[in-house]
Parts: sequence; structure tokens; C-alpha cells
Amino acid sequence: MNALTRFVHAPAVFAGAGVTLAVAVPVALLAQVLDDAGTVDDDSAWLFVLFVVILLAMAGGGYVAAARRADAPLVNGAVASLVAYGVVQVIGAIRLLATDGSVAWAAIPFFALLASAAGMCGGLLADHRARSRPSRRPNSRTTDA
Repeated sequence: MNALTRFVHAPAVFAGAGVTLAVAVPVALLAQVLDDAGTVDDDSAWLFVLFVVILLAMAGGGYVAAARRADAPLVNGAVASLVAYGVVQVIGAIRLLATDGSVAWAAIPFFALLASAAGMCGGLLADHRARSRPSRRPNSRTTDA
């Protein structure tokens, strides 16, 4: 067992990636449709708002993954968002290559880092919430009479 598989919990990662995909894909498709239809300009504030929603979806997926695996919340949060990003990028690159579109290869690593950072933010929030909750262990000072 290598170090990565010791910390990355596949069911938690897939649950977090699923949450990210469920929210981010419809929002990204909406942004694409608005941009292609000419409804909004390339520098429109609406595209920025939709981009922020996608980042929040990645953080939400990171939160879900981290909450399911509290012993390594940042790793699982980052990997969950990165998996979701990878799925979308592979599908998008195949679509662009099939339609003779241009793939911005240089942007992919930048956005991969951004996706993993958003997932880590969600993981950090999940870790903070887990640590700030009071323990549910019984009080050791009480005695049964």
C-alpha cells in the first residue's frame, strides 16, 4: 500500500466528485450556452458569477469528500475536485478535438490547481466543523448510581 492509497478513500472521493459534477456541469453548460448564443459578452459579469458558482461546487464536493474521511480531509477534498475537473476536461477535450476545435492545453494545469485548491478549501471547512463540534462521548466524571 503506497502513501497515496493510505490517505485517499475512493468512496469519499467519488461522492465528492459526484456532488461537484451534479452542480458544476449544469452551470458550466449554462455559461457555454449563454456565451455561444451571444446573450452575454465574453467579459460579462454573469460569466464571472457562474465561474464562482463552479468554484463553490468544487469546494462543496471537497467538503463532502472530507466529511466522509476525516483523517485526511484536505487530500480527499482536493482529489475529489480534481477528479471532477478531470472528467469534465477529458470529455471537453474529446468534444473539441472531434469538432476541430482548439484545446487550450496551457490552461488545463492552471485550472487543475484551482480545482484542487477549491476542494481543499471545502476539506478545510469540513475539518474545522468536525473539530469544533463537541464530542459525543459520555462524560467520564459522571457515575451511574
